[in-house]
Amino acid sequence: MSKKSLRSGIFCRTKMIKQFKILIIHPGGIGDLIMFTPALQVLKNNFPDSAIDVFAGFTPVAAEVLRGSEIINKIFDFNFPKSSFFDKINFILKLREEKYDLTIVAAGANPLKASIFSFLINGRKSVGEYRKFKLPFYTHQVKLDGNQHKIRANLKLLKVLGITAEDVPPPFFALKNSDKQFAEEFILKNNLRNKILIGFSMGSGTAQQFKLWPSENFIELGRKVLDNFPDAHILLFGSLSEKDICSKLQNELKERVVPIIDKSLSQAAALINKCKIFVSSDTGPCHIAATTEADLIVIFGPTILERTGPVGPKVHIISEKCRYQYHDIFTPKYDIYKEHRCLEKITPERVFNKVKEILQHER
Repeated sequence: MSKKSLRSGIFCRTKMIKQFKILIIHPGGIGDLIMFTPALQVLKNNFPDSAIDVFAGFTPVAAEVLRGSEIINKIFDFNFPKSSFFDKINFILKLREEKYDLTIVAAGANPLKASIFSFLINGRKSVGEYRKFKLPFYTHQVKLDGNQHKIRANLKLLKVLGITAEDVPPPFFALKNSDKQFAEEFILKNNLRNKILIGFSMGSGTAQQFKLWPSENFIELGRKVLDNFPDAHILLFGSLSEKDICSKLQNELKERVVPIIDKSLSQAAALINKCKIFVSSDTGPCHIAATTEADLIVIFGPTILERTGPVGPKVHIISEKCRYQYHDIFTPKYDIYKEHRCLEKITPERVFNKVKEILQHER
């Protein structure tokens, strides 16, 4: 049977199924999952009665991106890396019992490991990427294109299944009503209503430190913002592990600085949505900000913008070309401790000029 007739056979049959069961296997982080959401929306548009489940247990916190979404039927809360071998086997058996019609492994996953995982789940059909040679574990597969943006790469996975989209939906973060209420109460409690809120995201996970704009630059930028805009307040976003770097900036700037430390991902997203501007290095929070009402100023250095850059109508990217570029696929032995002059070339003055341009445009 040809690929074309095989695909048509799949979808002729599935359109007659009342609840087509789909499992999304997503091993990436927060930004990666946000870059998957356009494909998720296209999938749901084509199969509105489908039950779509998600397993993002390789980076469990990322699942918060979808926790409030009506598109999703079920999210599996299972921390795969930190679980015992016995628990992993039990979890795979649990997924097998779901009897999925289709499993989709998100773009950028390790092809061999992801395809074996998908195979063990025993879905009727499966799709994922391969690099050099096709794999025996997928029924449908797409050759990885490392030059393609991840949003497009995920849509390409659907295309091999016969699913296309004329208009690409925007990425989204599914905020819950409880998180929106939390943000409203936080603003009132801290006397921030009618203030100009500027969010700063300075930290990152330990493996992503090479992407960060120097904290001294954030301090200098903060001084310029507070000195020039009396109604401005800076919200410092960070995890508990980033408390020290946030405290350093707060101690330097002293007034009109509010730390947002160790909140849930969805609570942080709701507060980012309250910001007029969000300034961030290339980290997961910058992708969250791109889905909100905030103007995002994101500082890019070694990461390849065309592959993983945030997208949205209010995204402003400030970047410098880097001699030692990082690619999520093609640089597996990347030296994460290497200093990058490209980030040092982006001055606080340059970022402040963009802040000023945005704020003055609103007046």
